[in-house]
Amino acid sequence: MPVLLYCKLCLLGLWAFFFCWLVTLGQKNLAMFLHPSLWWLVGSGAVILLLFLMVNLKRQVIESRQGSFWMQLPSLLILLLPLLYFTHAQSARFNSSTFATRSLQTETGFIQGSFDERVAAEIREYEKENKEVVLTELFMNAKKYTGKEVEVVCQTFVDERLPDNLVMCYRYLMTCCAADARPIFIFIDPPADTDVENDKWIKVKGTVSTVTGTPGMEVPAIIADSILYVKEPRFPYVF
Repeated sequence: MPVLLYCKLCLLGLWAFFFCWLVTLGQKNLAMFLHPSLWWLVGSGAVILLLFLMVNLKRQVIESRQGSFWMQLPSLLILLLPLLYFTHAQSARFNSSTFATRSLQTETGFIQGSFDERVAAEIREYEKENKEVVLTELFMNAKKYTGKEVEVVCQTFVDERLPDNLVMCYRYLMTCCAADARPIFIFIDPPADTDVENDKWIKVKGTVSTVTGTPGMEVPAIIADSILYVKEPRFPYVF
């Protein structure tokens, strides 16, 4: 078998294996980049790559028809670059720096981005299956939860521009992929003598209230009874 054809088959096999792994054992990693409703695209890609691999295995192509191995080697290596990038991307996370860039800022504070109402049904279904309230649900229906005790899991944002004794707690809303993710946040009023660390995942339990944000809009806030540091959720985004 010509060396060039052998390299192409190995490359196809590697990508097919990678896609298959993503939609099975690698779902936690895939959730960092793509909305779960679109995972079928990755599954379809795996099927297509496997079909290409099977077709190429049946082909009997001589090396002269494939062109020079050394001329095509750079193009083959370029196709490996996304795989090398993925090894680094697994440890990358949105943090307070990303929050400050992706949220809309004014001289007096931060403004939340709007989101598609179509996510409401999915959010309510999630709420039925989990004890904690999703941030998008809390933001959309603040009056419904005002005065009630809730649990929320979110990531902290501590900044000197925030009102005294308040911190932000946010998660990213993903409608398609990580490129369009934007932060949805609430305010947390921590218990007395509690210093909340920045860029930490927490579970907050407390009573829902509201504060006036920018520009004059009511933003949900939780008067916290307890704050517990937790591990990053399997799905750090909300949908």
